[in-house]
Amino acid sequence: MTYAAKIEGTNVKIVEIRTNSTKRTFGCASYKGAKSVNITGDLAAVTCGDGKVRVYDIRTCSLKRTL
Repeated sequence: MTYAAKIEGTNVKIVEIRTNSTKRTFGCASYKGAKSVNITGDLAAVTCGDGKVRVYDIRTCSLKRTL
């Protein structure tokens, strides 16, 4: 599947391009919001306002790593 990301306030919305439906929403308010998002395959790397990058698995919505 192919995904796109959109930052809305302090949330990151992951959308499946083929169906234009929201797949996941990640809340980043406790990390001072989201600044940018990069999607590779089923992973979303979110750069947060606290300066850290958090890598999420889109399929499970789980946090895989914080850099």
